[in-house]
Amino acid sequence: MNQIPFGFTPNNGDGKPFDMTSLGAMLEQLGAMMQRADDADSDSTVSWSTIEESARKAISAAGDPSITPAQIKAVNDAVHMAQIWLDESTSLPISSTNSYAWSSTEWLLATLQQWKPLINPVAEGLSNTVSSLTADGSELAGLENIPPEMKSMMEPLMAMAKKMSSVTTGLQIGQGFAELSKEMLSAGDISVSLTSDFVPALLPQHIHDFATSHELPVSEVMVFVAVREAAIQRLFSHHAWLRNEVADSIARYARGISIDHDHIKQAMEGIDPSDPESMQQLMSSGVFQTPTTPEQQNALNALELTLAIVEGWVSYVSSEAIGNRLGSAAALVETFNRRRASGGPAEKAFANLVGLELRPRLVRDAMSFWAAVTAELGVAKRDEILNHPDFLPTLEDLTDPDSFLARLSAE
Repeated sequence: MNQIPFGFTPNNGDGKPFDMTSLGAMLEQLGAMMQRADDADSDSTVSWSTIEESARKAISAAGDPSITPAQIKAVNDAVHMAQIWLDESTSLPISSTNSYAWSSTEWLLATLQQWKPLINPVAEGLSNTVSSLTADGSELAGLENIPPEMKSMMEPLMAMAKKMSSVTTGLQIGQGFAELSKEMLSAGDISVSLTSDFVPALLPQHIHDFATSHELPVSEVMVFVAVREAAIQRLFSHHAWLRNEVADSIARYARGISIDHDHIKQAMEGIDPSDPESMQQLMSSGVFQTPTTPEQQNALNALELTLAIVEGWVSYVSSEAIGNRLGSAAALVETFNRRRASGGPAEKAFANLVGLELRPRLVRDAMSFWAAVTAELGVAKRDEILNHPDFLPTLEDLTDPDSFLARLSAE
């Protein structure tokens, strides 16, 4: 979240001086930010109303056609077929007999509430760290020795600064949602269910564009995505703790966020207020980067493992459900594997919105793990493994399922 707020770049992006004719637009944006800050919840680190407004405007500006009756029917038919096929490859019950066909805006509005426990912990951790750096709000400014009456006059300004920070963060996250919305094919495309009612939801226009760009049959891509989406919703509706496990891993990471106060203060002492380039050099020097502690790395490892276990289960179960029913099944699997390996929606969502760099790894091992477990235990007992986090396989288990099965049989 260290981008310069919109409208305040020192040049227009091509190295040329600032165009004074845009001053009116900049002032208008500044006024809008001040109004948002005035309306923001003073106790909130992130302005979620700003996030929604910013994202909706960006999505609308990029073009977001309404869903047609034909697209709704295509989604309903694909999900209905997917549920029938999944009954043969998993013992988990159907999560819903309904389905949704969403536009980008509908995806945003339907999932925004589910994003909060994923985004808030990191935003609050960063905010608390900065707040501790400034102590009573005056330390960095060199005003620690000002008279008490002057401090009381500055308190409203500091409160407004906090609100402005919340709004600025909200604007940046909103833009992140807008960008992510362009790539989402379903509600569970990041390997986490983002719906409140576990109804499978597809974005048919995005599926059409994705299939066309990869020269794949649109109808088969629709069914392929529907199978994956229905599988994810079954998994999360039956194992509700999975969503909490992801959120808890992020929260554990966020609790360890810290920065080197002394290092930053020393760097700030070298800033020349009359030289804008000195501040730019400071911002790009990495001085504000937070080092990853062992505890945070453990939390990241746990998050990566959980997501890999989920994605591995979904990929294996979906592959078994589809079998040879789709003529382009092999091409579809390969295309989606490349999509994930190159940094798909899950990696981009956690990097840009939550601030965590996840590596698209382990999924192939997780798929092999679930295949071995299924062959040994059968479908029903395999699905029971996910009943509780204590039963989850470890990182070592993914590459050595025999040891996991031996340990399971001994318990």
